This record gives sequence, structure tokens and C-alpha cells, in this order.
Amino acid sequence: MTLVVENVKIATAELRANPFRSALTTLGIIIAVSAVIAVVSIVHGASKFMINYFESLGSNSFYVFGHRPQGDAGRRLGHIQLTVEDALAIEGRCSAVAAASPVTELNGAIVWHGAESTARVHGTVPSFQRTRNVYVDDGRIFSPVDVEHRENLIVLGDETIKELNTTRAKILGETVRLRGEAFKVCGFLEHKGSAFGESQDDMALIPISTAAKIWGSWRARHVMIIAQAKPGQTAEAVDQATWLLRLRHNRHGGDPDDFKIFTQDQFIDGFRQFSLMITGLLFGIVGVSLLVGGVGIMNIMLVSVSERTREIGVRKALGAKNRDILSQFLIEAITLAVLGGLFGLLLGYLGGLLAREAISVWVDFPPVYVPPWAVMLSLSFSAAVGLISGLYPAWKAARLDPIEALRYE
Repeated sequence: MTLVVENVKIATAELRANPFRSALTTLGIIIAVSAVIAVVSIVHGASKFMINYFESLGSNSFYVFGHRPQGDAGRRLGHIQLTVEDALAIEGRCSAVAAASPVTELNGAIVWHGAESTARVHGTVPSFQRTRNVYVDDGRIFSPVDVEHRENLIVLGDETIKELNTTRAKILGETVRLRGEAFKVCGFLEHKGSAFGESQDDMALIPISTAAKIWGSWRARHVMIIAQAKPGQTAEAVDQATWLLRLRHNRHGGDPDDFKIFTQDQFIDGFRQFSLMITGLLFGIVGVSLLVGGVGIMNIMLVSVSERTREIGVRKALGAKNRDILSQFLIEAITLAVLGGLFGLLLGYLGGLLAREAISVWVDFPPVYVPPWAVMLSLSFSAAVGLISGLYPAWKAARLDPIEALRYE
């Protein structure tokens, strides 16, 4: 261990003696590592944000969409429908399902005292709060009775209130207009912030029966269903919902489903696979840059061996063995590569921060994140490149004849 420490000290002394040459030597590794870390920090920052976002909705949530399969089987299905009654049946008849809410979404202009705000209007039912993990924190949400009687009630998000140039206290209980219809403001959604430049607070909720009354009854027959399974029963809930919907839609035997079910875990796994794919592609490309950096290290180490031939001869004359000379030059090459990797990590992280700030000018972008394994992998690659690149120069130095080395000018 002491020998290794001494060799590292010798290596760093050589680097300090030729700082400009050392910097140029490691430039390939610095560029390669910094490029990888910069992109990885951005991709994994976005991926981590989205995974946290989906997990915040509840890992036991799943989504049901109407779907037409490809090919003749899909064409024979006729009209594809997913209805409010389907959602109510899933909630009422599937023992593993805690709640299910039908949702129909559209954009609508909400007007109040001359001010206007375009909001994402969700026609839904009260259980939407539980399935979507978005709760009313002031006022109230419409009740099942309100849904049954198609009452014109609306729940607003903070962004909509802001665009209407008002406050919660002023607009609660007041009447706003949506598609020419008068709606009474009965409550407000909790603040959620924004993601990737898209506000999560420009949402408004109305009874789904009211949405069907205003936008057409077909809205109640083409819904998305958001369901929440009971803890630890997601797989059972999906199986039960699949069986029930096939029964309700008259699917028999080998008939294809006319719906698709996606679980929260599938969304999360999709983001993880995407980030891993991008990272793997980057590390594949960066291998070429590391190879170039390795060639540079090998060249400079060969030059170093030539410049220090007399030093090698003196060390051998004083009793240094071949393995001592070999380890000295190998450790020097590895030290050079690892220092390049460390500078690359720093520059890559700073580059990711700058890129994130530049992107944030146009959209709200998540913070950068460098996973620990990316740091360890980058430094390991750098050390491996230094080891491989230093093998031949170190072997050449170790094989020098001490007498010939002492004569070298």
C-alpha cells in the first residue's frame, strides 16, 4: 500500500511538472466523460421527476382506455365504447378495486367578469380525487347527487383563478361561464405546480353528466377510467377489471379486447427503460472517445519513458525490480486517466446545470440528477482506459537494461 501511495505521489509530481501536456493528454477522456455526465444528468433528472410524479399518483393505480386492435379482428369489433357504467361496474363489482372514476377531458374557456382562462376541464365523479390523488382543499367537490342531477358545479385550479384575476375568497360561490353555460364555483383543487412547462393547476372539474349534457351524450360513452386497487392487489384488480369488461362488452373465447389497461408500474418501467436505453447508447458512443483518449495517454507515456530513461536506469541500479518500474508507470497512467475522469465529471455536471437553465427559459424543466452508478462507471472506465493504455509503455520501461538506460542521453 505504501508503494502505491508513493507511486501516486510520483505520478502527481510528474503531472504538475507538465500541466499543459497532461491536460492535452486527458482531453479526450475529459470530453467523453463530461458529455456522458451532462446528458445523463438531464435524462435521469427528467426520468426521476416523472417516476416520482407517477409514484405520487399511487403505485396501485391503473388506467383503462378504449382500444381497437390492429388487423381484421379489430375491424370486426364495430363501435368501440368505454362508458360511465363500465367505471361504476368496476368500482362496484371488482373486490380488489378501491375506487374507479370515469373521466372525459377537453379544453374550455372559463369566463368571469370579462376575464378568460382556458382550462383543462375534466368531466368526472367525486372519486376522481382518490384515483387521481388530486384533492379539493377549499370548498367542496360535487356530490354523487349533483352528478345524478347534472348540476352545473365547477371546481377550479389555482392557475385558472390567477388568470381570472381573482382570489379564492372572491370567486367561491360565484358564477362563471363555460361554453355559454353558467357554473357555480363550489371548491378549489390543491396546488400541484408545473411539470415540463405544463401547469398542473389549470385543471377544472365538473360532473361527467353535466359534461355529457353540454358537449354531447357521446362523451359518457367514450371515457377513460382511472382506478385504484386496494393495497397489494393491483394484479388481482387488473384481472378482475379485464374479466368484467370482457363480460360487459360481449367478448368471448379468443375475441380480442376492445380496451387497454395500463398500470402505474408499466408507466414507471417505461421511463426507466427509456433512460437506460439513452444511457447505454451514450456509453456506447463515448467508448470511441475514450479509445482516442487512451491512445493519447499511451503516446504521452511512451514519451515519458523516453524522457526518463536515465531515471529508470538509476532506480534499477539502486535495486528497483521490473515490477516496481511497471507499477510506477501503470499507476501514473491510471492517475492521469482518473484525474481526466474527475474533471470530466465536474464539467459534465456543470454542463448539465447550464443546459437545464437554458431549457428552463422556455419550459419548466426538472433539476439535473447524476446517479451514483454513472459516477462510478465513468471513473471505472477512465481507470480501465488508463490501465490498458499504460500497459505497453510500462512494460517497455520495465524491460529497459539498466546499463543501457544509464548511458542514454
